[in-house]
Amino acid sequence: AETTDQANQIILEIAQRRQAKHLIKGKSMVSEELNMNHYLQHHGIEALESDMGEYIIQLDHERPSHIIVPAIHKSAKQVGHLFENKLHTQYTDDVDTLIQTGRKILRQKFFEADIGISGVNFAVAETGSLFLVENEGNGRMSTTVPPVHIAITGIEKVVENLRDTVPLVSLLT
Repeated sequence: AETTDQANQIILEIAQRRQAKHLIKGKSMVSEELNMNHYLQHHGIEALESDMGEYIIQLDHERPSHIIVPAIHKSAKQVGHLFENKLHTQYTDDVDTLIQTGRKILRQKFFEADIGISGVNFAVAETGSLFLVENEGNGRMSTTVPPVHIAITGIEKVVENLRDTVPLVSLLT
């Protein structure tokens, strides 16, 4: 795709061909830049964030406040009230309990999703391989559990060959 509109249209067409109503996303900055969630919702398709910070922000109808830690501005009390109001759970501000609650709900959403979407850290032109580095397991789940996987990335993530990824992965981590 050459434009935001083209990228969103391609994703929408794939979803419509599959009669998809529910998508689950691993972390993807490109999808944020495309405003993809809003675009798909406008067409009757739910695009649910699975990165815990992104999920919290999405529940509160906000935009991420940080590229790596999107919900850093939220306290445990705020998240506890958010989960209580939006997910109808018992209030707690215990971080471990909040994380387990979110994971339990998201785990079910992975199995209900028609399509999984992920970003890409590196795409290898030589082999067609996609590299995705993640720390919560949501990248792995969104790429393997739903019956369809859509990977989105910018051209700047394409490298010529597999050998080129070695120093890049070291830099990334």
